[in-house]
Amino acid sequence: MDHLARLRTQLRRTLRITFAWVLVALVAALFDHNLRIDLGVASSYLDRVDERFFQALFAGLLGGGLYIFVLRRQLRKLPYFKALGAMVGGILLVMSIAYGLWPVRHDPELATALQHRLLSLSFLGHFLFWSLLMGATMLMVRLNDQYGNSNLSYLTGRYHKPRQEMRIFMFLDMRSSTAIAEELGHVKYFQLLNELFTDITDPIVYSRGEIYQYVGDEISVSWTFRNGVRKQRCIRCFLDIRGKLERRSKHYAQRYGIVPMFKAGFHYGPVTTGEVGLLKRERIYSGDVVNTAARIQNSCNELGVDNLLSKELMDVLHLPSNFHTREIGSIALRGKKQETSLWTIDQPDLPEAVAQQGVAIAQ
Repeated sequence: MDHLARLRTQLRRTLRITFAWVLVALVAALFDHNLRIDLGVASSYLDRVDERFFQALFAGLLGGGLYIFVLRRQLRKLPYFKALGAMVGGILLVMSIAYGLWPVRHDPELATALQHRLLSLSFLGHFLFWSLLMGATMLMVRLNDQYGNSNLSYLTGRYHKPRQEMRIFMFLDMRSSTAIAEELGHVKYFQLLNELFTDITDPIVYSRGEIYQYVGDEISVSWTFRNGVRKQRCIRCFLDIRGKLERRSKHYAQRYGIVPMFKAGFHYGPVTTGEVGLLKRERIYSGDVVNTAARIQNSCNELGVDNLLSKELMDVLHLPSNFHTREIGSIALRGKKQETSLWTIDQPDLPEAVAQQGVAIAQ
């Protein structure tokens, strides 16, 4: 996995959370100022801003950063309300120390002073404010995970009307899935798929890919042309997935008795992008490039490789010299006179243990 890409993504998310929290704090300061005026209490909006701005800035950078960099990976495995309960408990602990214990630590009547502060309406108000803000933040992060990197398009209406775009597609499919499903049984096979899709999500997100569809053990990923071509992100995504599964091979071998491997087909071209449906609104891509990418992926077994790229995509990627590529064949596509030339990126030598465990799956 590209650790710099992961770091940049996490930093962007932390800064977005900080910006949102500061914005909410400024609005809260306005309400606080107006309430004081209505109650006949002298108030200055700038004083209210000074009070809340730096709190929100510090909390966003520290609390938001702690959530994104450290806690999110574990908490996203839990249902939303359980994860929220854990975060609210942490907020209560931190606020009890910062708001109650620390200011009165030298008070001779510590217990009385602490009880007075922690049971005050001021403490309750601040606790509810930060808990609700954290809950809304976690919900938005989960919605971002649900709808992908371009979830704002659902709100802005970018695809309310069909648009013409250039996109790159990767169709990813697990090898020998039918045999594995029969061997493991339906429940354990579902657990395997769930764990696999969890493992490959981060490489997709950090490469700025968008998960288009899950279809059984197959997953299709899409990039805008600019995002996918830049730094060869679309190809590096597959290589990161391959590397991560190799590092996790012992875990899968011990738990499921197999080492899962994926095959992938890549192609790019123009598509028509738009949203369909009313209740379960979904974005779809229509165009020959989608079918071609799926057809290319289906040729992996026939040609004995785990990845295939169309010549058209190879020409625009400008892969560095350390990528070992070779032309491997061509396929005839329906409705086209000329065959599509296919290329592959050779896989580096696997550790001996991984290679032995993967023999049954590769066959």
